[in-house]
Amino acid sequence: MNKTKLSSASSVWQIFAGLGALTLICCMGIFCYWSALFYVVDQDISLLPTATLNPACKEANCLNACLRRLPEFTIPPLLEDEAELAKRVQGYEIARYRLDEQTGQFVRIAIPTVPEYLKPYQADTSLHQRIGNYFTGLFPSNSEVHVSSMVVYMNSAPQHFSAFIQDLDGKWQLSVNLFDIGSPQSLFEVLTHEYAHMLTLNKNQARRAEHTYRRSIKRSDFDTLRSTCNGRFYTGVSCALDKAYLNAFGNRFWTGEVYESWIEVFFMIYNDPAGYKAAMEEFYANHREQFVSAYAATNPREDIAESWTEFIMRPKPSGESIADQKVLFFNEFPELVQLRTEIISNVCQYAINQK
Repeated sequence: MNKTKLSSASSVWQIFAGLGALTLICCMGIFCYWSALFYVVDQDISLLPTATLNPACKEANCLNACLRRLPEFTIPPLLEDEAELAKRVQGYEIARYRLDEQTGQFVRIAIPTVPEYLKPYQADTSLHQRIGNYFTGLFPSNSEVHVSSMVVYMNSAPQHFSAFIQDLDGKWQLSVNLFDIGSPQSLFEVLTHEYAHMLTLNKNQARRAEHTYRRSIKRSDFDTLRSTCNGRFYTGVSCALDKAYLNAFGNRFWTGEVYESWIEVFFMIYNDPAGYKAAMEEFYANHREQFVSAYAATNPREDIAESWTEFIMRPKPSGESIADQKVLFFNEFPELVQLRTEIISNVCQYAINQK
């Protein structure tokens, strides 16, 4: 009788222990799932739970959900020709376009000579048009922030740009590297960065200092050019104007030790090009919490462009670091907050139109 009771009690205890263990395993599984999810989201916001295509949404998860619904860019790999292309440091320009203001379409105006293996990329005018329309369709423009021409090129050299933008006598020219065209998300991020340059370096925002740097540069050369800005922020190349975003950004975040340390690295572009890369890496390592990326640390113009890209593409940061504060900086300007809303809305509407 006593043995039976003990046996029954033992069985009940085993059942409860099993249920407890099962509960613990389930809890641990849920904890691990959410921990992994938060880590993944922290690393790549595009992996947030999918939102609906909603042009009225203002949030980063809507933006990235809409970007994920866009069709991919189909660009055949270069394969064995990639190594051959990499030998040419400047790459190859494969097509040049101007924007027809009446139709809003890019019209090809030049077909440069290229190696045989690049001719299929040169002939793909529909791809070129799609890239141009992608930019003009997503990013609002006005008389100062407006692309007038586009260059399509191929470059796989170790040191190359995915895209860059130039001010040609008040007209902006966008250059896009087909070699780096990937997903709609990655291209959007690249173009958002280039759009920031138009936004912060147009004729109403900055003027180029009279550039006298030559093969070497002394502190006196830098200070002389800086003095021409009359107290406004000097980027090392241009003077920000009084009410410019870069003037407020630079005078707040590029002061004191960080600016002085950067100037010494900046000199090395002219005085010691071979040592510049290592010096810049050290500068970034010493000031990592002040920049949203390593590229942002290269100079104030890239810093504000990289911070703007974070402002557009990522959720609002906590503001605990200087890098966070740089992203939050744009919220101080209602017109930039509205511009962010317009860009996200354009992306979602663009995605709807592609269906």
